[in-house]
Amino acid sequence: MVVGMQQLPTVERLARVGDHRRPSLRRQRRLFQWVVGSDPQPTDAQVEELERYLVMGDPLADAVVKLYKELPGGRGRALLDQALAHGIDTISEPPRALAELFAQVDREPIWLDRDKLALACQVSRRVGPWGELSLRNLSLMGGYLGAAAAKPLVFTGQLERVTPRRLVETGKFWMDVTTIGGLERFSEGFKSSVRVRIMHAQVRAMLLASGKWDPAWGHPLNQADSMATILEFSSIYMFGLRALGFLFSRREREAIVHLWRYVGYLMGVDERILPTCEDDANRAMYLMAATLPPSDDDTRALGTALADVPLQAAGTGWLRQRLARVERTLRIGYTRYVLGDHAGDALGLPRTVAKYVWPAQVPLRLGFELVRASVPPVNRLCIKWGERLAEQQFPRQIKQTNADTSFSPVTRLSR
Repeated sequence: MVVGMQQLPTVERLARVGDHRRPSLRRQRRLFQWVVGSDPQPTDAQVEELERYLVMGDPLADAVVKLYKELPGGRGRALLDQALAHGIDTISEPPRALAELFAQVDREPIWLDRDKLALACQVSRRVGPWGELSLRNLSLMGGYLGAAAAKPLVFTGQLERVTPRRLVETGKFWMDVTTIGGLERFSEGFKSSVRVRIMHAQVRAMLLASGKWDPAWGHPLNQADSMATILEFSSIYMFGLRALGFLFSRREREAIVHLWRYVGYLMGVDERILPTCEDDANRAMYLMAATLPPSDDDTRALGTALADVPLQAAGTGWLRQRLARVERTLRIGYTRYVLGDHAGDALGLPRTVAKYVWPAQVPLRLGFELVRASVPPVNRLCIKWGERLAEQQFPRQIKQTNADTSFSPVTRLSR
């Protein structure tokens, strides 16, 4: 649903993609041209198409949120949970909005390849704790560089006031969808994807009703930014791991993209903009990077909040705080290593020589990765180790942070 597109001011980020004079854009264009094998620069028609998605929500989920308001308190969520747990057919005369949502998510795309889903899950476990490092300190940090896309987090206070808990909730969602079989119809990954979709729609409705949302930012939690989020969990995630020396075969990379294509489908991202393969994802990455709006004070506030998570989670003990400061410095160094000092400055992160720690250990990891890729038992051992680590890590973190893994929306804005 395109909401008032004619009345919206021009979204400034669109003009940036055509500015060939910017040195950073020229470098990005050359890099992606080398990676993709063709010029990633979008045509004027493609930029206009992006504008449509910057002011587009999720009609099916938005209709369900509207339904929630028409039903007694808690009734809408109860119906959603029943449909997720037992199927929409178990609801006698389901409301039209809910029936239409489940007609979409229950329809299995003809392109879905469950063998690729399983492979993507194995690869996601194999990288162990470094996967979390890439997601948090590259994917999420990089996402904050787009000031407009970060506004919903600022308005809801989700990564300023309750950062550790929110990160655990995001980690639980990632674990749900990257568990083998997790995206089967009645499994946790499938359910979490739909619940997060509805949560986003509730936040979107709240922001639009608040009178505080500037239309110049585009639509809150719009289709284009939702597609960019899928890239953060797939292509950008793999980029951060490859920068550490991890190796992925072409088949593995395509599997990761495929898994998140399906997650995006369940979360309401329009199929027309969901990358179908690694090259599609790389071209989309270039388009989103080239159209990032300028950073602002909110960008720096979010970057600082995310960087300070180790200090918040450490408690008050002297030794724990000391170790937390070391972890914080290393994570900031990683962000500056993969995103560069210009991005690090925009995020308000201090400069540190710790960024040189990460490339220094690449040769050692590359050597191990060559052995792992050549010796199947070693590869299987890495997968099992990663699975055991994930099984132990998240239940403990959920308990420590009192995280809400039902993905209930915030009830009010923080400003």
